[in-house]
Amino acid sequence: MSFMEVSQLKKVYTTRLGIKGTEALSQVDFSVEKGEFISVMGESGSGKTTLLNILSTLDTPTEGDVYLEGESLSKIKEKDLSKFRREQLGFVFQDFNLLDNFTLKDNILLPLVLARTPMTEMEKRVYPLAQSLGIGSILESYPYEVSGGQKQRAAIARALITQPKIVLADEPTGALDSKASQNLLDIFADINEAGQTILMVTHSARAASYSKRVLFIRDGRVYHELYRGDQTSEQFMEKITQSILVSSKRGDLDE
Repeated sequence: MSFMEVSQLKKVYTTRLGIKGTEALSQVDFSVEKGEFISVMGESGSGKTTLLNILSTLDTPTEGDVYLEGESLSKIKEKDLSKFRREQLGFVFQDFNLLDNFTLKDNILLPLVLARTPMTEMEKRVYPLAQSLGIGSILESYPYEVSGGQKQRAAIARALITQPKIVLADEPTGALDSKASQNLLDIFADINEAGQTILMVTHSARAASYSKRVLFIRDGRVYHELYRGDQTSEQFMEKITQSILVSSKRGDLDE
């Protein structure tokens, strides 16, 4: 079995009256190998956010399952889910999700504090990580005192501080300008090269071009995938853009 296995995933949202409603995901199958960097692309309403919520155990599938290193996520007891997310998963969000009344350092250390990690271990981890992300000199600053790019670097540090099995990123460049976006993507590429597994949801072809594989989702199904291989990010971005254009034209014809 692969590092992460997504098997026959289906998600149907029902109304409060129990009437069958929207089918957000339909028979989604794919695997993630350890050390991969995968992007998931799709238009609004395609099912990519639902997929990410299920992978992060924030939602449950109607059918199918997700396995991480052979462990079924559906078998994790409700009382153990928070601990699982904190210790096994790293999260990077579009809007940073930092606490304004905490310094960057305290924000980064929060998952370790919740896990009751000894202070010596926390100090041992935070400074090298912050230095590697270029925020070592501003750890005592508050989120409202730093730039969007620096906030996102702090959010990445918080995601990595627990040494997670996989980092799940939801439109991580969405709130950043082009320079900060470029810096963040370079960081993702670097941590992936160091062995970190990453799955990123994005609408940006440029962001996706930094990954090693792109899954395209539409109407709740993965309908296409591209491998980067030995292409440069610029070459891969061109290939991604062409795939999106072809898919868009086909969609128009289907209608």
